[in-house]
Amino acid sequence: PEIPVLLDAKRGDIGSTAAAYADSCLGDLGADAVTLSPLMGWDSVKPFVTEKYAGKAAFLLCKTSNPGSNDLLALDLASNQTVFEKIAQLAGKWSSEHGASLGLVVGATDQKALARVRKAAGSGVWILAPGVGAQGGDLAAAAAAGLNAQGTGLLIPVSRGISRADDPGQAAKELKEMIESSRQSVIAETAEPAATIEDYQTEFLEFSLGQGVLKFGSFVLKSGRTSPYFFNAGLFANGAALFKLGRSYASAIMSSEL
Repeated sequence: PEIPVLLDAKRGDIGSTAAAYADSCLGDLGADAVTLSPLMGWDSVKPFVTEKYAGKAAFLLCKTSNPGSNDLLALDLASNQTVFEKIAQLAGKWSSEHGASLGLVVGATDQKALARVRKAAGSGVWILAPGVGAQGGDLAAAAAAGLNAQGTGLLIPVSRGISRADDPGQAAKELKEMIESSRQSVIAETAEPAATIEDYQTEFLEFSLGQGVLKFGSFVLKSGRTSPYFFNAGLFANGAALFKLGRSYASAIMSSEL
């Protein structure tokens, strides 16, 4: 199978120069994605992910794994955000407005920042999280902070931990298994509990279906919208039906503990 190539070039320049860099990275070298500095704004990112490179992707440097990233990227803004949170927010905004495939680079060494970036960017933005292994990033903690509720949205690159291992193939296999284990843990922890239905609700639904009050299908409402169900409360037309309706309301009120 074809393996996507991400070129860690960290480019970032004015429009015309950025366009030349895009041709070099994505055209001449044939990379599928590239890392970019977003500090010069959208016009420095645009040539890499629009027009002839609309099918390509870019990962924006957001909160990098080096200690010096705090000198600038962790500064507080007047908007009550850090610089890295603003970059994360812009990535989501640019992706939506321009249909661009944008991700973020956030070091796995700073799990608090990773969690804040996930929150600021939303669940749909992918995060490239270097720093696991030689730089000391904790894989399980990074996964918990950076994965979305579906257990996706996080790429964990490991270079030295594999290339310098006695058996690189085995090291890569073990890393893959560790990542999958971390993913499954996050999915299990964030999974919503299964919906339950009370006995009085079951009784009410069965009675409504039996009386023809509740129907499923395709119905055009007065508003003009189409609905997959229709509920006609006017068909509760006799004493027995009204009694059951009232009992169901009473049970709902009691259950809510109002």
